Amino acid sequence: MYKIKGADQKEYGPVSAEQVRQWFKENRLNRFSLVESVEAPGWRPLELVPEFADLFPVSAPPAAFGGGFAPAAAPGVVVADPVRATAQLRVPGILLVVFAICGLLLAISAPFTKRAMVTFSSSFTEKLFDAMSQPMPPEVRASLDASKNQGFGLMDGFGLAMGVVSNVVMLIGALKMMKLESWGLSLAAAILVMLPCGSCCCCLGIGLGVWVAILLSKPEIKGAFR
Repeated sequence: MYKIKGADQKEYGPVSAEQVRQWFKENRLNRFSLVESVEAPGWRPLELVPEFADLFPVSAPPAAFGGGFAPAAAPGVVVADPVRATAQLRVPGILLVVFAICGLLLAISAPFTKRAMVTFSSSFTEKLFDAMSQPMPPEVRASLDASKNQGFGLMDGFGLAMGVVSNVVMLIGALKMMKLESWGLSLAAAILVMLPCGSCCCCLGIGLGVWVAILLSKPEIKGAFR
């Protein structure tokens, strides 16, 4: 007896081997449909189940690389495509990893770069007022002087912790996504990259997060996750 996993994350069955073969003939299943034997737990693509090897002649070219393959939709069973899902998630997954690593480096270096950033901001503000040939207001100068003398405080530490945690979660989610593991953690990575605390570049992070979220919402990709 066998179970079939649909793109809606629901399990169908158990059904007999004859029923599985019938669904395959009716194009309700394909070589990438996830199947689990009741006697041997573990989800595998149909083509990797030895009992159904005769359905896939060795001479037949892999459908995933044929350029025109599209999983057949059928009532009751939604076809998942792990090979295509992996291919579509590879590039955004790599970009998420890059964003997470850059975000981690920025967060960890914050205690050492804060003074340099404050000094640069003060210098830029002074030059701006000089360019406008206007004296700097006393309250602005007092604020700049206070920033220069301020150390790495409690709120800075909280921001550092948030940055590290969010980027670590994003990194783990990206790696899981490329392996088609933990759909929820993958979606969390897509959300975090859109937040200021989770992205080294907010504008690009929003675009990347929306892209990943759209891909993860596709039934054939969502159903391929283990």
